[in-house]
Amino acid sequence: MKKYYKSYLKTGLVTACTILLSACEITNLDINTNPNLPATGSLKLLLPAAESAAINAATLVLGDASGFAGQMTSADNYGLDNNSYNGTWDSFYLNMQSVEQMLRATEDGANPYYRGIAMALKAYAVGNMVDAFGDIPYFDAWKGNIAGTDRAVKFDKDATIYEDLLKLCDQAVAEFGKTQAVAVSGDFINNGSATAWTRLTKTIKLRLLLNARKGRSTGNADLKAAFDAGGYITTSSQDFYYQFSTQISPVDNRHPWFRSSYLADNGFTYINHQLMGEMILNKDPRLPLYFYRQATRVLNPSDPTDRGTIPFGGTYLPLRATFLADYKSAIYNNTQDPTADDILYLAGFFGRDRADNTGAAADTPLRTAPGAYPAGGLYSGREITPKALTGGTGAGNGIWPLLMSWNVKFYQVEAILDGTGVTGDARALFESAMREQIASVVKFASAADAKTVAPTAAAITTYVNAWLGLYDAATTSQSKLNVVAKQIWFCTWGQGQEVWNLMRRTGYPLQGQFKPFSTTIQAPLLKPSRQYALRLPYPAQEASLNVNAQKYVSEVVFDRDPVFWDKVSVKWSF
Repeated sequence: MKKYYKSYLKTGLVTACTILLSACEITNLDINTNPNLPATGSLKLLLPAAESAAINAATLVLGDASGFAGQMTSADNYGLDNNSYNGTWDSFYLNMQSVEQMLRATEDGANPYYRGIAMALKAYAVGNMVDAFGDIPYFDAWKGNIAGTDRAVKFDKDATIYEDLLKLCDQAVAEFGKTQAVAVSGDFINNGSATAWTRLTKTIKLRLLLNARKGRSTGNADLKAAFDAGGYITTSSQDFYYQFSTQISPVDNRHPWFRSSYLADNGFTYINHQLMGEMILNKDPRLPLYFYRQATRVLNPSDPTDRGTIPFGGTYLPLRATFLADYKSAIYNNTQDPTADDILYLAGFFGRDRADNTGAAADTPLRTAPGAYPAGGLYSGREITPKALTGGTGAGNGIWPLLMSWNVKFYQVEAILDGTGVTGDARALFESAMREQIASVVKFASAADAKTVAPTAAAITTYVNAWLGLYDAATTSQSKLNVVAKQIWFCTWGQGQEVWNLMRRTGYPLQGQFKPFSTTIQAPLLKPSRQYALRLPYPAQEASLNVNAQKYVSEVVFDRDPVFWDKVSVKWSF
């Protein structure tokens, strides 16, 4: 299943035209004069725009979700308000207009594959939006300039929307079972294959059912039935990912993390120390593929200039006594202290601890940047002086890993251990998911930077066996699930929404310490301004345009009111 942007310019132009045809508010959509009888060429042009738009809509909050989960510092102190996501909200509804155009253009039943694709895209993207906000305008959101809807679109309940999305998945599968008279053209996701689209749609439904299981009366039974029925993604060759390219002009199609890290003096946010630090201590084989080290010396706290760049509270890894003690134990089995070369190596892992909100210093040339995976950046090995930005071959052709085979295996492990009735060998699936994810990281990192050095089979096996040992040592299904959740936390670098959903679904990984092979997430360094983000706050500007949004802006509290399927309501203890 290849997802390459071979016609990105065409996609961008069509998307731009689509947006220009719409006004500022979410419901102002004016499509073709006769949408029920589109020319075949129209669908060829519309499909790549719709696919691109749906994926963009589904990844809008990926960065902040990674911050909520403690992987990096985007919004990790939860200082959110009703102006935080105005752009996110608008972008979602504008993006999804292309998908709605496809649905309207295929109502005559003459193009079932195109229609099924639009249904699957809608189920995936809208599902992510509901997971982020809860209730949103849905059934009337894209009806166009219909009297009474352009400024007063009703909000639909999140649970009700989910039920419709599940139906959409079933309807899409039915469409793929029909005969398509003309071959699908312009499909950069599955190349027009009804078989591949059926498989992806069933995986999207599986993901929706997993999220919703605690909020539906038949949640566990329906989830079990979906697993038992099969037909979803099971191998890495079937993975669903968003492939960026090295294209710069006329449209820059390089990975957004690459653009912010390698082209703008590293304007990328800080990567959290726990993620990098524990991967160092755990001898994680993905470490040099995930992160690119830039700092080449240890900062001096006695120097006024250096002191202004060192993260708050002595958390900088080369100066952190507790970390150096852990390093001595993990790397040298307490037989010697870290060497001078070790200290210089650690200097390159320059990030922050959770909720260190002391302000950004003049440290952009020092911050650790995303590496070859998933950003399409550079590999960063053990050498003391990291490569200059021009020293490798990383050129931005990274990926968004969206729905991978290893994700599905982790879904099944979670379902088995969380008592849903889903069956299978959870331990074997856990091992398979880890190995598959590591192989995927190596594959995409090697494609991005030819200087990538793949970890040895022995190093991978040692690492996997260590996590299997933690799993075996856990005495209950829930404690085993916590172990699995922590490994998922490492695996989902570049998949912020997945790990944020996991934490809200299960409450795992639990709070705890920053140490080697911990199965917990470090609590915020400083007490955050708010509690854990259970959803996103509604945008204030929507309330000024839509009277139905006013109560959501004024009454829904993002760290108090969970979405319908969240029965855990994670809270940090201080």
